[in-house]
Amino acid sequence: MTITNPTPGKFGFIANAVFADASGCEEIKAAPAAGLSIIIDHFTINNGAGAQSITIGEGETGPGSVETALIGPIAMAANTSLQWDFPYGMVLSAAKSLTVDSSSNTALCIFVQGRVQ
Repeated sequence: MTITNPTPGKFGFIANAVFADASGCEEIKAAPAAGLSIIIDHFTINNGAGAQSITIGEGETGPGSVETALIGPIAMAANTSLQWDFPYGMVLSAAKSLTVDSSSNTALCIFVQGRVQ
């Protein structure tokens, strides 16, 4: 897993997360401090290798699955992409991380833009 964090123009965060294998639940953005929530404004999933079902969630339960599914599971064919824009933001529960889980061990890229409030 490789996560880069380009600098946003005014505020918030950008995360470009590239996974060789997200089948064990991976963290995209760490949980903020108590009382704060991650708010997602834009989300892109690119499935770059093989067919897989992808779940975007908040938190992680052991071993290796999202605590609460927010999007999905979405069945995606190889070399496909999906995008979402949330004009008012998709608010995660307070102090929960942003996570992804996959049904397969194939490559995946997640691009997310948001803020913490």
